[in-house]
Amino acid sequence: MRAGPFLALALAGLLGASTPALAWDIYSYPDARFAAQFPAQPQTGPTRYHTTAGLDVPAQRYWAQEGNVVYVLTLADFTGTALDKDAAIADAVKGFSDQGKVLVDVEARINREFGRELSIDRKDGGHDILAIFFIDQHLYVLNGRAAPPDPGAATGALIRFQQSLNFLP
Repeated sequence: MRAGPFLALALAGLLGASTPALAWDIYSYPDARFAAQFPAQPQTGPTRYHTTAGLDVPAQRYWAQEGNVVYVLTLADFTGTALDKDAAIADAVKGFSDQGKVLVDVEARINREFGRELSIDRKDGGHDILAIFFIDQHLYVLNGRAAPPDPGAATGALIRFQQSLNFLP
């Protein structure tokens, strides 16, 4: 059976609309024990992670940008600190919650690891969708951040990024 011209045009439109999504790829970092999808090869570099209580620890940052959206995974090393899993996750949730209105705050699970997923309308008019996990004294904060003027247009890509996080053995 042959598709009619309307169906062919609709399919072409759908395929054309999904073309940018085809650029997404999974990037694995075995030493950091995670993999995630990014729209482009992430840049990496050292940074610092600051808790709301004033603790400052070394971290590694992985990020890519596409238009008005920045996709960031921050991996903070809490080795040698007394901060435990629940306190570290609660602190990260508090820090992001203070930046705007929390729309979603739910428990999350990847493999056998538990964490939190958040959706926040930021005070600056942007929108964040996050996944926060703490494994072996390391805090993983995956944040897709869409800037104004139309952060809602990026919601699908933000969710895709949030849901792509996977922990490696």
